[in-house]
Amino acid sequence: MAADERAAEERAADDTNSASLSIACFIHSLHGGGAERVMAGLTSRLAERGHRVSLITFDDGASDRHVIAPSVQRVPLALSVDARGLLAKFRQVRARHHAIADAVERLRPDVVLSFCDRTNLDVLMATDPSGPPVVVCERSDPARQSLGPFWNAVRRHQYGQAATVVALTETSASYLRPFSKSVAVIPSAVDRPPLTSDREQAGARKRIAGVGRLEPEKGFDRLLIAFAQATSDDPSWRLVIYGEGTQRDALIAQAKSLGIDDRLELPGWVRPLAEPLSQATLFCLPSRYEGFPSALLEAMSLGVPSLSVDCESGPRVIIDHGRDGWLVESSVEGLRGGIETLIADVRQREALGRAGMGIVDQFGWDTMVDRYEQLLRDVVRERPSTKRS
Repeated sequence: MAADERAAEERAADDTNSASLSIACFIHSLHGGGAERVMAGLTSRLAERGHRVSLITFDDGASDRHVIAPSVQRVPLALSVDARGLLAKFRQVRARHHAIADAVERLRPDVVLSFCDRTNLDVLMATDPSGPPVVVCERSDPARQSLGPFWNAVRRHQYGQAATVVALTETSASYLRPFSKSVAVIPSAVDRPPLTSDREQAGARKRIAGVGRLEPEKGFDRLLIAFAQATSDDPSWRLVIYGEGTQRDALIAQAKSLGIDDRLELPGWVRPLAEPLSQATLFCLPSRYEGFPSALLEAMSLGVPSLSVDCESGPRVIIDHGRDGWLVESSVEGLRGGIETLIADVRQREALGRAGMGIVDQFGWDTMVDRYEQLLRDVVRERPSTKRS
C-alpha cells in the first residue's frame, strides 16, 4: 500500500474515532434489575460523551426505576405483553417486530445496541441485515439460561446475523462463539459508592443481606434453608432480601415452615440501595446461575464482606476467593458452610470486606464505556454504508 493511501486510511479512522454516533439502544424495560441498571448508566454516559442516544423499551415507561440522562431520547413502545394462546402470541411478536423496525427507520441510527436474550432476538429478527449494524449483549450466562427449545434454536441462528455479540465473561463467550462470527467480552461496571459500611455498627446488627429479583434462578429458597441451619443456635441473626418477583409468597411460606418468618425481611424494591445494604454484616449471593451480578459488585464496593456461590460466569471472575470475597459450592450445604465460617471468623470476614472495596478500580464505568464506545465505532467503520448522509 502506498504511503499516501495508508495516511488517508489513518485519517479516516481518526475521523471515525472522533465523530459522534447515533445509537439506538433496546432493552425490554427499565423496571429494575442489573441489566437495566447497566443499560441506563451506559446510555447516559454515551450521551454525555456527545453521542446521539435513544433508549427504546417495549413497555410504556411508567414503571421505570432507573434514571437516565436528560440528553438520552426515551422511546417507550408501549407494547402489550399479556397475550395468551399460540395465535395471540404470534400476533404479539409480529407487532413487536413491526414496532422495532419502525423505530429504527424513524431514528436512522448508525448502530443498534440491544441488551438481553429475547430482546436481542426480536431486534435481530426485526431489523434489515442491510441496515445499521446490530450489536447484541447477553446479560446472563447463556449456557445456563435456556429460552426453551424453539428460542434456543432461533438464538443459534440469529446471533450469526449480529455484527458482534457481547458476553460478560470468557466462559459465556466460549459458549457463544460457535454461532457468532464476532464475540467480545465486556464485563459490567460498578459505581464508586457515596459511602462505605460502618463495620462496627454493621457487625453488631447480625444481618445477612441478599439482593435480586425474587425468581427461582436467584436461589433465595436455598438461602432461606442455609440461613435457618447456620443460625439455628443464634436466633438474633436476621435475613433481609431486597427485591421483588413472583416468588415472594412462596418465600414467605417457606420461611414460616422453617420457623424463621420472624427473622426474614422482604422490603421489596429499594433504591438507592447503598445505605441499607451498607448496614449488612454479610452479603450473600445464592443464585443458581449468574451473568455478572451487579448486587455483588455493589456490596463489595461498600466494604460489606461478600459470600457467593461459585458460578463459572460472573462470581468466579469477580471474587478472588479468600482475599476479597468467599466462594462456596452452589448448594444449600455450600451456602450454609460459608455463612457459618464468616459468622464465626470475624477477623477473616472483615478482611474480605476491606479488600472487596478495590472492586471499583477493577470494574470501573470509564473502562466499560470506553470498550463499548470503541466497539460501536468499529462496527460502524466496518459498515460505512450505514452512516448518516
